[in-house]
Amino acid sequence: MAFFASLWAISAEANVEDLQERLRAASNDPEVDFEALVTEAREGGVKEAYILQATVFKKLARRDIDGSLETIDSLLEVAEDLSFGPSETFLSKRQIVGFASALRAFQAYEQNNYEEFENQASKAFLDAPSYVEAFGLLSLLTEMRASEARDLAMADLRIPMDLEIASVDGESRTLQGWLGGNQALLIDFWASWCGPCIMLMPQLKAKAEALADQGVLVVGMNTDKGNNQLELAKKIQDQHEMQSVTWLLEPKTAPLGSLLMINSIPRMILVGEDGSVLYNGHPMDPTLKQALAKLNVTLPEGDIAAR
Repeated sequence: MAFFASLWAISAEANVEDLQERLRAASNDPEVDFEALVTEAREGGVKEAYILQATVFKKLARRDIDGSLETIDSLLEVAEDLSFGPSETFLSKRQIVGFASALRAFQAYEQNNYEEFENQASKAFLDAPSYVEAFGLLSLLTEMRASEARDLAMADLRIPMDLEIASVDGESRTLQGWLGGNQALLIDFWASWCGPCIMLMPQLKAKAEALADQGVLVVGMNTDKGNNQLELAKKIQDQHEMQSVTWLLEPKTAPLGSLLMINSIPRMILVGEDGSVLYNGHPMDPTLKQALAKLNVTLPEGDIAAR
């Protein structure tokens, strides 16, 4: 009898381990009925800690950050039931704490709560450095510091409004000439190789049409390098039916890009009549809405930056 009891115990243990592994795999597999598997795991004797561990990653895969953090708090209460090590999901309980901090930092950044972002990112670095990299926190912090330096530099900057810029139609004017009687220029820096730039073309077109009556001229500034810049700019203009948007070509020496510290695109610049830089950032950043509001200008309904 003892032999068969031992054999049953080994079999039961193997079944539990199999269910735990299936849970871990299912947390990132949208084809699996995760809730049904959780029920099976509970009935099969899997400890709640392993179910919570898998649930954290399942909710994260669904971009349910709040739900993930709530589950992590529950997981930490029963973390002693987990196995830790190189072959496990977490190396230690401390790494779970660091994982939570990294996730809270990411959430704070998305909410523009930069003080909390720095606080949580620091904790994550101390407890779980690998998750700082996994969540891209170092890149976010680098961009944040660059943005701070850029904002400081932009405060006293004046764009030379006498700078000559050509359009794809061969017309050349100064920035002041392109501005005309408008109160501001909204310049979108883009390139044909930039996927995110191309994806935002419909919104750029909508901005141009909605802001024209509000005294803001929206222009696309192509930054492609090489001798085929004109050809590439026209190709995108035709493909995305952007003829209603003023389509300009940045000079080969990139005088504006250098002056405006543009090291990534898409980038949108709001320039006042006197050449002052009223906004310098991503087209989707909600602070663009705030900068335009100071000019009594509103973004079109449905624009991502207007949310």
